[in-house]
Amino acid sequence: MRVLALAGAVLALGGSSVVGKVATGGNPCGVAGAAGIVWVTDAASAELLKIDPASHQVVARTKLDTTPCELREAAGSLWIVTQSGKVDRVDPATGEVVARVAVGRVTYDLAHAFGSVWVTNREGGTVQRIDPNRNAVVKTLRFPGQKPSGIVAAGGAIWVGDDYGSEVRRLDPRSYRWSKVRTRQLGSSWLAAAGPVVWVSNTLSNSVTRIDARRRVATRTVKVGRSPVNLEVVGGEVWVPNDGNATLSRLSSAGKLLETVKTSGNPAVVAGIGGDVWASIFDAGEVWQIRPS
Repeated sequence: MRVLALAGAVLALGGSSVVGKVATGGNPCGVAGAAGIVWVTDAASAELLKIDPASHQVVARTKLDTTPCELREAAGSLWIVTQSGKVDRVDPATGEVVARVAVGRVTYDLAHAFGSVWVTNREGGTVQRIDPNRNAVVKTLRFPGQKPSGIVAAGGAIWVGDDYGSEVRRLDPRSYRWSKVRTRQLGSSWLAAAGPVVWVSNTLSNSVTRIDARRRVATRTVKVGRSPVNLEVVGGEVWVPNDGNATLSRLSSAGKLLETVKTSGNPAVVAGIGGDVWASIFDAGEVWQIRPS
């Protein structure tokens, strides 16, 4: 696999530096770190890529179900959503698929909380709870909004974004009762959490909203790039891929815009791994390693 830039070739970006680019080909989507490895899903080839972070080489590939994207480490495994009605469970020690869990239609995101893996099914209009001990769905809930998308846990609850709504839904994991918090921004789709704070990327309003999960109220909204998507909290800061104008926005824990990083194509997902930010650049077929400073 061709290495576009090694760790010694540093490109300054007004505060952050690109310390590596890996040419993966295809459409790299989800990113996660586990067992000292960077794991990336390729939505085009339906594969899980194993990347050595030291050499920036793809060292192995695992075949997955069709159109994989988001992935998380949970219960000693990698859990990967696909848009084929399956969640694939992979053993990071071997890179092998050890279970395929039947879920709803066009699964978008997942979270690990309260002893379970939770997934959103965008076109199925449901949220499902998976028991990792049984590799099976144990609860299916109808989403009360329009299109469920991002999902996180914060403040003792599950939070779910809505691709077309201006609200974020809160789910009590015990009673399964829903409530909502208004963002007053369109397309409150993708979520990240840090402690008692939920961050929301509003894809149709080009903004990010900060929600106090304990008080259940939106406290700040900041403008970012066009069509912000799968944001993540890294080192206390919020990194936001802007799918519509090929940039990453870096926000402080208070929601102040600190930096805008230009990418080579539309970034899809970011993850914090070893103190760095790893970003999948979907159309460019690249994964970038960025070092904040």
